[in-house]
Amino acid sequence: MKKFTLVLLSAVVLGSLSSAVAQTFTLSNVTPVSVSSDPWLPIDAYVAISNTSNTLKKVRIERIINYIQSGQFEFFCYGATTGLCYPPGTAMSNGQDTILANSIDNSFKATLNPTGVYGPASIHYRIFDTDNISDSVGVDLAWDITTSLGENDEAFGLSKPLQNPADAFTVYNYNLKSADNSDRLIVFNMLGTKVKSMDIPGKSGALVLTTSDLKAGMYMVSYISNGKVKDTSRLVVNHR
Repeated sequence: MKKFTLVLLSAVVLGSLSSAVAQTFTLSNVTPVSVSSDPWLPIDAYVAISNTSNTLKKVRIERIINYIQSGQFEFFCYGATTGLCYPPGTAMSNGQDTILANSIDNSFKATLNPTGVYGPASIHYRIFDTDNISDSVGVDLAWDITTSLGENDEAFGLSKPLQNPADAFTVYNYNLKSADNSDRLIVFNMLGTKVKSMDIPGKSGALVLTTSDLKAGMYMVSYISNGKVKDTSRLVVNHR
């Protein structure tokens, strides 16, 4: 009888340990390496996140940069419920997004914006249960911006907004023939009133335009140099 009790207790303990180390999340449809020869084209990578448990889970995403070229920048978007995109430099999501029991969430997207800079980048993303940080799974995503025969065929001007509609921010790439101290990005509402203005520094790079302080609606964004409008595009602001 004592021997049976000991075996039964051992089985219970082992079963508890197995439950404790079991991982809730699995990953699929991963884009491990994204290759591009266009140094001005933002590149997206995707990961599908599955909740294999029988309960709804709150999810937090941690971003750890393995390496990235100086001048390149990154950001990530996540949340089937919130759909938030986190600005460059954000290390952690808000942890309020949820995945239903035994469901797959395809909303995670990581973006590298090379801004004219060639070279590789690698970023580690860790997905974990907001209420249990030991329950996690990680993945490394990589980008390789390579040179090509058309490397010198430069396209000058200002890109369309990367995030459109935009919530907290959007990004404009620019590659200008020359730099002028008067170069500015100006945001107008649909009444033609200037609501925001930014200097455009240097000949090339990326501008992060904060939109969290703008009311939801449509705007016209113009690139102005020497007092003349060089380019204009529409931007929709939609706060989630």
